[in-house]
Amino acid sequence: MTIRLLLGLVCLLSLPLQTMAQGDSTSTARKWYAPDGVTLQFAGNVGMFAAGPSYSFLNDKINAELLYGVVPKFEAEEVLHLLTVRSIFKPVNRIQLSNQLQVTPVRLNLGLSYYFRDQFSTSWDSSYPKNYYWWTSSLRITGGIGAEMNYSLRNSSTVKELSLYGELSTYDLIVTSAIKDPTLTAWDILSFAIGVRAGF
Repeated sequence: MTIRLLLGLVCLLSLPLQTMAQGDSTSTARKWYAPDGVTLQFAGNVGMFAAGPSYSFLNDKINAELLYGVVPKFEAEEVLHLLTVRSIFKPVNRIQLSNQLQVTPVRLNLGLSYYFRDQFSTSWDSSYPKNYYWWTSSLRITGGIGAEMNYSLRNSSTVKELSLYGELSTYDLIVTSAIKDPTLTAWDILSFAIGVRAGF
């Protein structure tokens, strides 16, 4: 399963390069399925390290991303692999700081993560009464809020923009735990993530 995931990720990441190569010889138009960017992220409930293709809509107001994440063994009992699909919404216009530098003051994200391990399941076995748990161990709903800094690379023919972002994120299970347990604080349920998006 892990090898298949890695191969799939490599194929997805290679799409823009394939399209660019085709564009050099035939046309500059990009294929509809080619990503508009690649995202790399550290932490933030999508794996300690995560990467994947990114698509841009409505003049970059909305991004859709598919991230493959991994949690190394030193952070867990076993190496964990997960796949996250998420959307990012940027409701506020960018602020121009210089000819090449802009700030996106708000970015909101909502995603769904799936963990690829036998100990995680999308349903509970028959030893539990029906609806005993409302959640499943293999799926997590994630969300976050942050900001990003955008730097235009005007002289580059491949990467047109680099966006460095930071965000506070959380997930469904720990939020519901905080609702039931008043001793948990915001810092107990939030984690900080940083990442970079290379836009093509």
